[in-house]
Amino acid sequence: MELTYQDKGNYFRGLLILIGKDNLIHEKERSGLLTICSKLGYEKNYCENAIQEFLDNNYIELSPPKFSNLETAEKFIKDAISISLVDKELHPSELEWLDQIVELNGIDKSMFEKLLVNSFPAN
Repeated sequence: MELTYQDKGNYFRGLLILIGKDNLIHEKERSGLLTICSKLGYEKNYCENAIQEFLDNNYIELSPPKFSNLETAEKFIKDAISISLVDKELHPSELEWLDQIVELNGIDKSMFEKLLVNSFPAN
């Protein structure tokens, strides 16, 4: 799947906002986002700096990302769920953020709910 420059930016920004929703960026969230950044073609230093400075950055656009197509939006949601659950907890602010993205991008709500249920770690 080839992403547009705008989709790449929205993908990174959307995940960055997601991992900061609980005002704490866990090392596993950082690592997961860095892996995705590499796949998006971003320089590691750029991503590390953005992650490090995110919680103090008052200028980042905080609106939910709108992707150019449904396939990209669905891939984003899958990655977002994976990253949000690395701490084995889905915070209410993270779920609210994901819901906004699902609605904005026209993702099937039942598919999203099924992904969530199937993604939770077994007890």
